[in-house]
Amino acid sequence: MEGTPRQHRHYGETSDAPHESQKNYRHCPRDEVRLSYNEYTIAWICALPIEMSAAITMLDQTHKDLPGLDNDINTYKLGSIENKHNIVIACLPKNHYGTNNASNVLTNLVRTFPSIRLGLMVGIGGAAPGAVDIRLGDVVVGTFVTQYDFGKTIGEGEMYSTATPRIPDQLLNTAVSSLEAKHEGGVKEFPRILKERFQRLVEYDRTTLIDNLFITSYDHVDPQAINCDQCDSSKVVERDPRSTKDPVIHHGGIASGNQVMRSSKQRDRLAQQLNIVCFEMEAAGLMNILPCLPIRGICDYSDSHKNKEWQRYAAATAAAYARELLTVLASQPATRLSSARHIPYGIPFSLQDMPVSDHFIDRPADRAALEDCLLPKQGANARRKLFILHGLGGIGKTQLAVDFARRHKTAFSAIFWLDGRSEDQLRHSLANCATRIPELNASNQGSKDELDAAVMAMMTWVSRPDNTRWLLIFDNVDQEHQRGGAYGSYDLRKYLPADQGSILVTTRLSRLQQLGDSKELTNVDHSLSLAIMEEWYGDKLDPDSSSKELLELLELLEGLPLALAQAGSFLRETGIDIPTYLQNYHLQWDRLMSSEDSPLVDYEHGSVATTWAVSLNAVKAENEDSVNILRLWAFINNKDLWFGLFEVVTNRLYTDLWPAWLSNIARDTLRFAKAMGLLLRYSMIQARVEPRGSYSIHPVVHRWVLNLETDAQQRREFASLALCLVGHSVPHETSTAYWTVNQRLLPHADSCSFWICQPEFKQEQNPFESLAIGSLGLLYDDLDKSSQAEEMHVQAMWSLEKTFGREHETTLAIMNNLAISYAKLGKNDEAQEIFDRVLQGKEKVYGHDHPSTLHTISNLASLYTGQGKLSEAKKLCIRALNGMERTLEQDDIPGHLPRDISILETTFTLGHIYKKELQLAKAEELFNMACMGYQRERGSDHPRTLDAFFHLGQVLFLQGKLTQAKEMIVKSVEGYKKTLGPANKQTLKRISFLEVLFASR
Repeated sequence: MEGTPRQHRHYGETSDAPHESQKNYRHCPRDEVRLSYNEYTIAWICALPIEMSAAITMLDQTHKDLPGLDNDINTYKLGSIENKHNIVIACLPKNHYGTNNASNVLTNLVRTFPSIRLGLMVGIGGAAPGAVDIRLGDVVVGTFVTQYDFGKTIGEGEMYSTATPRIPDQLLNTAVSSLEAKHEGGVKEFPRILKERFQRLVEYDRTTLIDNLFITSYDHVDPQAINCDQCDSSKVVERDPRSTKDPVIHHGGIASGNQVMRSSKQRDRLAQQLNIVCFEMEAAGLMNILPCLPIRGICDYSDSHKNKEWQRYAAATAAAYARELLTVLASQPATRLSSARHIPYGIPFSLQDMPVSDHFIDRPADRAALEDCLLPKQGANARRKLFILHGLGGIGKTQLAVDFARRHKTAFSAIFWLDGRSEDQLRHSLANCATRIPELNASNQGSKDELDAAVMAMMTWVSRPDNTRWLLIFDNVDQEHQRGGAYGSYDLRKYLPADQGSILVTTRLSRLQQLGDSKELTNVDHSLSLAIMEEWYGDKLDPDSSSKELLELLELLEGLPLALAQAGSFLRETGIDIPTYLQNYHLQWDRLMSSEDSPLVDYEHGSVATTWAVSLNAVKAENEDSVNILRLWAFINNKDLWFGLFEVVTNRLYTDLWPAWLSNIARDTLRFAKAMGLLLRYSMIQARVEPRGSYSIHPVVHRWVLNLETDAQQRREFASLALCLVGHSVPHETSTAYWTVNQRLLPHADSCSFWICQPEFKQEQNPFESLAIGSLGLLYDDLDKSSQAEEMHVQAMWSLEKTFGREHETTLAIMNNLAISYAKLGKNDEAQEIFDRVLQGKEKVYGHDHPSTLHTISNLASLYTGQGKLSEAKKLCIRALNGMERTLEQDDIPGHLPRDISILETTFTLGHIYKKELQLAKAEELFNMACMGYQRERGSDHPRTLDAFFHLGQVLFLQGKLTQAKEMIVKSVEGYKKTLGPANKQTLKRISFLEVLFASR
């Protein structure tokens, strides 16, 4: 999706597989068919008549026009493709371009044709050449759309875009991925479509056209000239000729605005700033009205050297791609979007992820403010309602939001609770919410691709024009984004859906009130304070026996609900009276306030902290384990602590490196349960419903406990303990549960990453800490967070090199992992340099045939294969395999990848090399070996085994062994569905190849 655009490699103009379009479809016959307005599901929008002409040429059948409606000035062309999609083609009025005009056309269209589900914006665009080798006539498929002329002026009149990128609908993106996979398999329809459909329209041909890209600093010589005949040919950028004239498909960001881009300097600046590859003028006006996909044929380079020579051919290439895309897009049911009874947006209410309290005391005035803003309204006031509930931590924002949701659950069609504490947690919440919506078919996030797909599906669902009665609650959006922010901060505006629905945000950040209506939640009054304390105490507090002391206590707690609840809970548990509680309270106050590094700076008078300190002292007097767990917990994530996290402490290799108290807890489940039970009784933590056995702690309490560690040395010790606990819990890649465990460890890893970046850690680390940091790098690599992985590996390498030297086995292992991260980031030169250093070091330390040396050789071969250096890669693979065979009878060496796995990895890489060289018999033999080996070593459902099935199937397919190919591809598809889910990108690629295989049969 977002990120560096990808250029597809070209497989040639022919393929052994039958083309789907060889089905004998007629194009554009005039037909007597007349459908109703309700039977059309796809909108095809054009800006120019030449684009509309190209679009009509793509139809297999045209339909009779329908009578115009009074409130619609558009003119439409109606038809169908493959009897699968009924399509409405509309064009912007003559000389009326830009986002606003496009928005007007589509608004009329969806009102006239109420069953329209998806839109395609198909036509010409200007390229932003740079890192991507993009040529005239190529096609850009938008992965996101940014309105570049929407923003603020900075510096000397320079426009800085503040628009939120809009991502196409999941259904459209799924079709794009499916078609991309089909192209990767060597089956491309659109070049043949382009040739056949436009063979009689010579003006759409490219035979005589010249493609010149001029350097950025060179402008067009004569503004009046219609071509570049007078321009200096020495200013043309030299580019390698392509092996074919077929257009190439690019996937990347599209910049949309209300003026033609004619400045090459501005083009390059915006392309870098916004990460886009194409400029156009309409798509931004469509994305909020209907799920749309922009498809642009490149007709110029967005500079002053514009002319119209390439426009018709570019319109034709975009239309040809759009037609092929529609052949893989699932047909849409013709259902009226304007009729709510036909679109079941109602989702059953769920308390999932809501921190529900049975002790909540109603706050009528505050609740009324939420009701006035957020309850659904009809008519003109039905636009988006956004309310920011801000205030001090512990003031009761979250519980008020929970009560509002529960009280008004029937007023909304769907209510979703989102964890807003960091961007990762927010995205996982959105993805989890998507699983509650049956039509999205979202599954649990088995990979980053699946997570991204689920988030996109959720955002698209709440943005549908007629889906207006939902409520989203973003809880604890407390990271300061504009000031550089803490780790995990993000711009909330990216996740605010279209102009509809109701959104409630709870936050400590008062600046967020500028986003919508707002209210600062302040301390409750005396009567509510007493009611809250009595609710948690479980009985009436006797005002007669201690009225003076009770009044004093209520004044000290300052109407802060969390502090009142804590005090009531303490009184209930201990059975002490209020005067005794006050004595303890004042004693703690004096002790805390005498500290130079006061933990109370965020709270006026420190009443919250003092209240918690009273409870903490009571806990400490009863069980020191409980306090130590809290102190350790302060340095990792607050939301998920479970007994299994301590399992690594029992590893015999590390026995002497942990403190005795932690070792005792890790070896005794009952001891852990007793410690956590005490914290539960004092309401300092909460037991989670799911997953069972997990605990969470309120973020304000979490922060308060952290700030209690005022001694720098103790702070460093507990931060180190947290780092080592999390880092050494990262499982080995051969573990069957490594993905699930890593997902659960990720929030804790993010917390540890903050401490790792502090000066005291960067200046000095012991080897145990460095190895833990390196393990966090492996975790980040496994979860496709290679930038964070790089940071971890670099720091670990620096420390271990300083301690042991560059050629120590531990240092070399970390360097090897760093090289893998570089390769994943596309930093091939850095990866090769590190691999070379590692190889030299291992040959010197271990010798040429040591398993670790041979494994590095195999890694280097894999890097070369990806770079296309097949000859060098093959030599390295053969060298590695020969070495591994010579040492086959030796036992595996602890700490290194098992020899059988190393042989399989190298065999797999060599199979890829032979496949790329089209030595298919050899590739088949090697992939067969890999399949059997991976099944034996890792099981049939491991992703590596499934990869081997798939690549073996491809090789069999290329040899014409279709029955065997089908068996392998089906195995791969079913395994990926089971392991990663049906919406995963890898699963979809394999499904698409399977469809191609069936078509071939």
